[in-house]
Amino acid sequence: MGRIEKKKVATALLIVPPILGLIAFGPDPILGLMVFVATFLGLREFYRLCLPHSKPIERVTGLGLGLIFSILAFYDRTSAIIPFFVFTFLLLAILFMVTSDSLSSGVSNFALTFLGIFYIGFLLSHVTLIRNMAEGRLWVLFLILTVWSGDVFALLSGVLFGRHKLYPKISPNKTVEGLIGAILGSILAALLYSHFFLPSFNRWNFIPLGAGLGFFGQLGDFTESMLKRSAQVKDSGSLFPGHGGMLDRLDSFLFSAPFLHYSLSVWLKESL
Repeated sequence: MGRIEKKKVATALLIVPPILGLIAFGPDPILGLMVFVATFLGLREFYRLCLPHSKPIERVTGLGLGLIFSILAFYDRTSAIIPFFVFTFLLLAILFMVTSDSLSSGVSNFALTFLGIFYIGFLLSHVTLIRNMAEGRLWVLFLILTVWSGDVFALLSGVLFGRHKLYPKISPNKTVEGLIGAILGSILAALLYSHFFLPSFNRWNFIPLGAGLGFFGQLGDFTESMLKRSAQVKDSGSLFPGHGGMLDRLDSFLFSAPFLHYSLSVWLKESL
């Protein structure tokens, strides 16, 4: 094991157990606070990547609006989300009309600022929305462990069996075999977790749940890789030694959390 791999393992051992412990046994508000902090750090990295020359008021506005989604989710104000999106769009339109030096930069900066709010603020808030559901604590842990298992199996499958490049223009190291491994690993983790922690639910429904989480976890990874390639950087930041920035740790959850939330919204009503 090389020095970089050892650093990754050491960082993971220091960070992962406390996170899982806080979610499993901490007070109810702790997850909302964790999502709030992660949203702030993720948005800050996003704007550094995509809008490195934006004005402070533009970045602060984007950060503030993105964080409001975490607050709405914490208080379970889902009915306010669409009106707030409309408000966000109108506010940003006015802001960039006033602050932009040229029409071309104003439109692109407006679009990227709004994208960051949606991509991180809105999508990540679904983790808190899952926590608000029945058995929410167990479902959040299910999300984390299933997606992480998919990441681990993707890496192992890619190293051991990877022969066919998946999309080298965005991520040259990703393979078709790695994607298949991610989906199978997530299915296995979902079935095992359901057996021990969610035994009252229909076991067969965990197969599409696991497959979806594995797929959307990898899609989130690819999307963030596209952002980094466009910004010509290897990592979104250096917050976690050996693991990059907050966005590098969040990317797998940005699409998988909404997938799980909306799947459960339907399936729980039908009594999994």
